[in-house]
This record gives sequence, structure tokens and C-alpha cells, in this order.
Amino acid sequence: MIDPYRMIVINLIISSALILGLLFYRYIFPKKRINLLLLLVIISFLPLISILRKGGYESGDLSSHVQFAMQFYENLLQGNFLPRWIDQHCSGYGCPVYIFIFLASNYLISILHFIGFSFIAAAKIIIAASFILSGVGMYLWIKDEFGEKPGFTAAIIYLFAPYHLIDLHFRVSIGELISMAILPFLFLTTKKLQETKKLSYFIFTSLFFGLLILSHQVTSFASFPLILLYAYAVWFRKRKNKRTIRTALQVLFPYLCGVLLTAFYWLPIFTESKYTTYSLQNEITFHHFSDFLYSPTLFGLLFQGHKGELYTSIGYTQLVIVAFGLCLLLKRKVAGKEKILLTGSLLTFIILFTMMQSFTKPIWDTIPVIKNFQFSWRLMIESIFAISIISAIVVKKYPGKIFFITLCFISIFYTFLNWGNRKAVPEINDSTLRKQEIWKDYPGQVDVLTPKWVDIYKPWIGKKPKKHIEIINGNAEITEISRKIEKHEYVVQAKTKTVIKENTYYFPGWKLLIDNKETKINFTDKQYPGLITFNLDKGLHKVDIILTDTTDRIISKWISAVTATILGVVILFRLIRRFLPKR
Repeated sequence: MIDPYRMIVINLIISSALILGLLFYRYIFPKKRINLLLLLVIISFLPLISILRKGGYESGDLSSHVQFAMQFYENLLQGNFLPRWIDQHCSGYGCPVYIFIFLASNYLISILHFIGFSFIAAAKIIIAASFILSGVGMYLWIKDEFGEKPGFTAAIIYLFAPYHLIDLHFRVSIGELISMAILPFLFLTTKKLQETKKLSYFIFTSLFFGLLILSHQVTSFASFPLILLYAYAVWFRKRKNKRTIRTALQVLFPYLCGVLLTAFYWLPIFTESKYTTYSLQNEITFHHFSDFLYSPTLFGLLFQGHKGELYTSIGYTQLVIVAFGLCLLLKRKVAGKEKILLTGSLLTFIILFTMMQSFTKPIWDTIPVIKNFQFSWRLMIESIFAISIISAIVVKKYPGKIFFITLCFISIFYTFLNWGNRKAVPEINDSTLRKQEIWKDYPGQVDVLTPKWVDIYKPWIGKKPKKHIEIINGNAEITEISRKIEKHEYVVQAKTKTVIKENTYYFPGWKLLIDNKETKINFTDKQYPGLITFNLDKGLHKVDIILTDTTDRIISKWISAVTATILGVVILFRLIRRFLPKR
């Protein structure tokens, strides 16, 4: 049996067993309530069964994430606890990948690998845990707002949104999956903080927001306005008579703390992305309008084409929910906090859905930050988040059990064909991935994080150098003493004046020491632009090429360190006060 069809049969059997089990439970214990949180967790496992298979996936970026994590872990072993460079990438010339890509997933995979899991297994654990936690977080938050059934419904809509399943199996975007798990918990702690003003919720809100930034830059940036608006909404409804400017500013503090804690990460991105080829080719791309409404594959039930085409479907029940929400609002069936959240969620969805359409390209091109999103449909996460909120309000206003069960059942099972990837590849393991290139460069087509000084049309682009260091002109004998990711050491006996090429792409932070004296690097050689080249006089020389922190990286680390220290002192002071005997 063909692999995808085998998974359909397996999923069908397990789903049927779950339904029969629920019916049996209701028959044996007709008066006992089903634990909705436990049921939600069990249902969350249904789309995860396929990732339990051995090896990698035929489609998606799982292998790439694992390869990045492998070299990230190698950095950690060498003492680079905030990795910046990946030397086995960009055809072996190295790139500053870790300055720019999300860090949370790489640290998490590294931790799991350190305690004994393979890199592939570690990645799968994080993928599965993120998916389950995204539903749990949504349930806990919405339950706190509207009750159990609305919480369960919102979690189901969030979990089984087509885009969430696309991320889980087809794209395998670990950063986005982690961010989708963090978002509901961040909203929950935001609510608790504004209601109680407890230090513990301040800390959790700051940490969750910081973790969101480290998980996925685009999600954190696009979600921040929604988080802030929600924080103010909770503050207003709890403190109607205390709307002072000072208190309003206090609402910002936990998020500002999260931003400062992660300055070591985002500040270099803003200051140094202009040195990469990405800054020269950040054109935003769009999907066709119909892709958001309907998938043309298998009667609209498969959200990826047979050749890997990706369809960014909003979801069928999700669109029905939006229609129900509009009806509730227009008929004035909601009031108070329900009206505020419903109005805000509907406006959020409409604005984001509009922004994902191609006619908004002039707006994307005008605003510097958002044009770096690459894909307009990255806003799908916030869109389905808003729809999940709407679904909770709809279920609360239509409390019938049949409506609740039908909505959840259909939302789950029309996505049935998307509960697995196209095909598992059991032959893929850590060893095979170590031997493969993450991205194959070609003249004119290189990784987006290649330094901009590299002439990407040179014939040597894409060809892995045979040696780490070579003589361009002159006569010399070179001995390699040591080569770590961020430090390369050589002894060179130059018999004449010599020009040497070290096969590493130049990026701000690389320093050249000749006989322990810093010497200027030439990275604009006409034949090898972007590579580290330098001149040596006749004689014996010790050559060190070291990656150091630039000024902005140093400043960013200090900002994060000072913020963490202040936060730690405040926590310690509060703990001491709590345990000291009261007079």
C-alpha cells in the first residue's frame, strides 16, 4: 500500500477507536462529565501519529532544521553559547546564519540531543509538544474568559486550522509551531497580570514574550499589537475608574522587559541584516485569492498539491465561524467583554486577510519592517488565532450541545487527509543529514544570508573549496594549527611577499591577527570578492582569524544582561520578603 494511503487507513482506525471509546464511556457513565482538557490532549495526538514513523519527511523543512541544529550544537560544544556562524554552509565558506534565524528551536533541540535523543527525534518531540501545547494553551486561556465549551471549541479550531496542519506536516516550520504554542499562554498570563498585578504573572508574561521573539521574529512582530490591545482591554474592564497615564504605561512594562531581555538577538538582526544578500532581494510574495478559500486538490480536502503545491486555506468551518460572528455583531447579540473581543477579532481577521492579498503590495513595499516578511501569508497565524476567539464567542452564544459537537466534529474530520506528511523516508537519520548540504548554491542563486560583498555570479560559487586556506600570489608554506568554527589558526612560512585567501566569507566581526597584531582584512579582491584575503611579508608568521562581537552585538548583550540582572534582583528581593517573619 502506498505510504500516504496507509496513514489514512491508520488514522481512520484510530479515530474510529476514539469515537467508539467516547460512546462507550458515555454509555457506562452517562452522568459523568467528560474531562474536556484530557479529551483535547487525546484528540491532539491524531495528526501526530505520522511523525512517529522512523526517519524524515519527503516534504517540508524538517531535514534543514535538523542540519541547522547539528551545527548549532557543535557551536555550543566549542563554547560558543550564543552561536553566530555556521561553517558547513554556503558551500563551505560559512555564513552568519545564527545571527538571523530563530534560536529557541535550536537551543531546545540541542538540549534534547544532549540528554540522549537523536537530532531528528529531538526535532519531532518539539514539533509534537508545540502542537499539543498550542491547543492546551488556547483551552486554558479561553476557558478563563468564557468557560469550558468555548475553550474546547477555540482549541479545536486553532489546532485543526488548515494552516496549522500545513505547518505541522508540509512546511514543518518549527519556529512557527513553537510560536503558535506560546501565543495562547502569553494571552493567558497577560489577562492574569492585568487582573491580579502579581509579580509572578509579570515575570511569566515577560518570559513568554521574550520566548516568542526568540521563536519566530515575524510572529512576535505581527502579534504584538494584538497582545497589547488585549492587555489594555482587560485593564479597562477591570479598572474603569483608574484610567491614569501612569497605569496605562505600566501595561507596557512586561513586554518592554521581554524586548530588552532578548535584545542580544533582535538588535543585531536590525543592524546587520543590511550586510546580507537578503537585503537586496526581499520581495514579498502572495498567494492567489482563491487559495485562501479553497484547495483544488481532492475536492478541496487536501491542502497541498500532488507536486508539493501549497494552498493557504483559511478553513471551511473557520469561514462559517466568521459569518456567525458577523451575524452576532450585526444583530447586537453580544455585549460587554464579548462584544469587545468579537469586534476586535473580526476586525483583526478582516485587516489581516486583506493584507494577504496581492493588491496590498504597495503597502508592504512602503513599510520597511514588514516587507522583510517574505510571504504575506505569514499573517495566517494571527488570522486563525482571531478566528479561534470568534469561535469561542459563537459557541457561548449558541450553547446547544448538538451545535457544539457538530462544529468541533466537522472542524476536525474535514482535515483528515492532512494528518500526515506525503511520505516518511526511514533512510534519513542524523548520519545521512550530516553528509548533505543544507542549501546548494549556484552562480546567481545563493543562500539569502550570504554576505552582500560576495559576487554571486562568480564561477566558484557553489563549489566547495578543497582547502581552508590557499595562496593567490607568492610562495609560502602553510600549516593549519587549529580550526574551530569561530577561530582559525595557521603558521605561514612566507618565502616571498605573499597574498593569501582564507576560504571564509567575510562578515563584520571577523578579525585578522598576524603575529598577534590586528591587521586589516581585504574582502574586496576583484577575483574573490567577499572572501577573506590578506598580504604577508617574507618570513615566519602566526595567523589567527577570529570571529568577535561587533559594537552592536556587545551593546545588545549588555542590555539583555542588565535587564536579566535587574529582574533577578527584584525576584530575589520579593522572595526574601515573603519568607522573612512579619513583625
